[in-house]
Amino acid sequence: MPNLTLFVLLAVGQLGEERAVPRHLSDSELFTLTELLTHGRLLFAANWTEQDGGGRPLSKGNGRPLADLTQPLTGARAFNRISGPDANSCAGCHNAPYGISGGGGDIVTNVFVLGQRFDHVTFDPADKLPTRGTLTEENTPATLQTVANLRASTGMFGAGYLEMLAREMTADLQRTRGLCKPGDTRTLKSKGISFGTITLTSTGLWDVSKVTGLPRLSLLSSGSHDPPSLVVRPWHQAANVVSLREFSNNAYNHHHGIQTVERFGAGYLEML
Repeated sequence: MPNLTLFVLLAVGQLGEERAVPRHLSDSELFTLTELLTHGRLLFAANWTEQDGGGRPLSKGNGRPLADLTQPLTGARAFNRISGPDANSCAGCHNAPYGISGGGGDIVTNVFVLGQRFDHVTFDPADKLPTRGTLTEENTPATLQTVANLRASTGMFGAGYLEMLAREMTADLQRTRGLCKPGDTRTLKSKGISFGTITLTSTGLWDVSKVTGLPRLSLLSSGSHDPPSLVVRPWHQAANVVSLREFSNNAYNHHHGIQTVERFGAGYLEML
């Protein structure tokens, strides 16, 4: 009887390769492949390796270069529970209830939001370089209580519906904004939820001081020809992320150290 393990290795790649996903879909296949959902499940459950692109030796979890490029995140520094990378797989944290991929997580999988602005959290009192391992941007020593914000792993079931709902609400708010003429104040409301009022002043400036429930990025404006986007951002407690696509691009870098071309561009590491 043939060796099944050897057969599988030869089928997916060369001996010595350790890839969680031996083949990725092309852009054209995203619209034609009937097994798209199956491939998505594979990506979500994959345990990424260095050969897959896992690890970010010269980059913080927020995408910026390390504060100290002479101490890359390799070897014992390659993983860090607080500042990341902190997981090999999406399913490692999103698996509740009953171990089902795509759900939330136990407290042991909680994330440390803003910990990723450090290179590699150490709490070493001898470290005097801000955001390398101990000192904050204000040169104050971080503690376990202040280094980051503890947050539960987001439950992803029904996430597509949540995003589509946010898009519909965004369209409602933008439609109301579009009706504003200089001197108008209009009530922003969608799906029975009030977002306060928006004013286009007689001088052509947008007054968003009475808008509620939307983050800063959705309220930025430089004048009548640049209205605030009023985008409803359904992800993160601070409502900073607009879509599952943005969520995934950020999470791949933060948690796995995989830097997508879509977010970072080609050759990002070569530029550091």
